[in-house]
Amino acid sequence: MQKLNELSLKQREELFRQLRISITHHSNAMEGTTLSFGETKELLEHGNTAGDKPLHEQLVILGFAKAYDVIVREAANKDNIIDSSFIKDIHAIMFEDALKVSPHFISKPIGACRRDDRYIKGVDIKLSAPNKISNDVENLLYKFNSNNMNLEDIAEFHILFERVHPFADGNGRVGRLIMAFQAIQNNIVPPLIENENRSEYLKAINDKDELFKFLDESIQNSMDLLF
Repeated sequence: MQKLNELSLKQREELFRQLRISITHHSNAMEGTTLSFGETKELLEHGNTAGDKPLHEQLVILGFAKAYDVIVREAANKDNIIDSSFIKDIHAIMFEDALKVSPHFISKPIGACRRDDRYIKGVDIKLSAPNKISNDVENLLYKFNSNNMNLEDIAEFHILFERVHPFADGNGRVGRLIMAFQAIQNNIVPPLIENENRSEYLKAINDKDELFKFLDESIQNSMDLLF
């Protein structure tokens, strides 16, 4: 497993810059966003929109990248422990611009817990009932301090977070951003889960040992951005 402090400062800066594009593209593509990697890169690096792609998708991609920037900045401080307010803020940051411009395309509420029952397509797990979400999130955060986790803990947290599924939309994306935060805060290179491995990822999300192995392999995807 690659440690962040084994990279030079220049390598770490380049890694986070490359991951900003790659995590944003792949995490959104897994949820059905239609922009190609090249279109995502052009949007994030130069502000050029893809003319034939939905505006709300591009605004969510920009929001995700903004949330990623917050994750990288806040995770640099070991004293910044993830709490429920932080998680809700990350969700709001991701969707707030798209909600202003294209509200009919965005599931509501943003930055707050869902109010109805949901399920994960392709995954056979029971999600938290709406009236249990807040309590389940607090229990999860009590069990894990974000600044004292290994990759096994990160895998277990991710599975349990996705089973709570606190939001109307964006749970996978928020969960993967939290994963990046936890990795950075614990000196681990953030895993890059690629859209091409979506089915393998969804299968692994049922078993913490399988997800641990999958994340360990996904860290190499991140390192491949450098070498």
